[in-house]
Amino acid sequence: MRDQERFPNDGYDEGTIAQLLSHLQELRRAVPVNYMLKEKLKKQLLQRIQELEQERKRAQTSQKSGKARRLLLVTSGGLLLLLLAVCFGMWGDNTPSVRHYSVMTLATDGTEPLVDLNADGTVVAYVEDKRVVKTREPDHSQSQGTLVLSDGGGEYTAVAWSNRGKQLAVVEQAEEFSRLWIVSLADENRPSSKRLLKEEKGVVLGAPSWSQYDESIAYTRQTSDGTEEIWVSSTVAMQDWKLVEGTQPEWSPDGRLLAFVKQDTVHVMEVRSGAVTKLEAGVWPSWNNDDSLTFTTPDGKMKQAQMSQDPPEIRIVPIRRLGDGALVKAQWSSDRNHLLLTQKQKGETKTIISIASR
Repeated sequence: MRDQERFPNDGYDEGTIAQLLSHLQELRRAVPVNYMLKEKLKKQLLQRIQELEQERKRAQTSQKSGKARRLLLVTSGGLLLLLLAVCFGMWGDNTPSVRHYSVMTLATDGTEPLVDLNADGTVVAYVEDKRVVKTREPDHSQSQGTLVLSDGGGEYTAVAWSNRGKQLAVVEQAEEFSRLWIVSLADENRPSSKRLLKEEKGVVLGAPSWSQYDESIAYTRQTSDGTEEIWVSSTVAMQDWKLVEGTQPEWSPDGRLLAFVKQDTVHVMEVRSGAVTKLEAGVWPSWNNDDSLTFTTPDGKMKQAQMSQDPPEIRIVPIRRLGDGALVKAQWSSDRNHLLLTQKQKGETKTIISIASR
């Protein structure tokens, strides 16, 4: 019997593999992914396809029976589908899904960072009535801690957790003075404490962001003429320096990059060289890994920019179970697994605070 009669569907493998690859590409476009993982899985898939092709050729050479041939096809297809299922499952886990909807509501338009999530997503710090800073767990309706920093009659306008989750940066505005405080939270060995990191007259400080090892804090410094600058203050030495013009600074997890907003557009600066990459219109950039950040678009959605690509690849990131209301801000926790969401419904004066996880 001739080979083509013994193996009548030689084109079946190529068609099946092509269909699987096409399906994989659709999945990749539909689901936001971790790009390093995507490349690794792609290499594994291509390697397995090559192995299956070699097995097919060996089967033809040895003139295996039709039954063995069909078994090889079924096994090969099953392995490919299994790999696709694994890929899809792992990629799907990267899509944030709301776990705690409407943890609280705040009387703010979302332009001030009055709420932040700690490193592992278990505690929320927030400003209440601009007079006190409180902390609470998402599952509790009442605050577990209250911090009163000074008796100067100022208003608290921003709060930010340190990466290690043991301190808070708090901005206070008191008449002509703007102050940046560092608050060390109480633990079993010591009570809470505070120290004044920076005080300046005639300016407005805001949007603090801790560096990789909590050794410095970047923040917005707005001068009396409206100019917005990003400055850095060391938390271990008496040093301050200007980085760039802009607002809403956000350090990357490894400290190499600084995202910020200038003229309603997101930018990323390579700190060592000073090189700046301009992205798209948006606000409140936040890093979800060393080379990838998300930001909120003017139409209330979240986009992701992959900075390891040249030019950066930008796409919309869906958030499961988000609920009604335009997204104002999305801030990742330091472990990059939890997302603090600020939403606002049309006509409402308060914002809804929710927490998503991936």
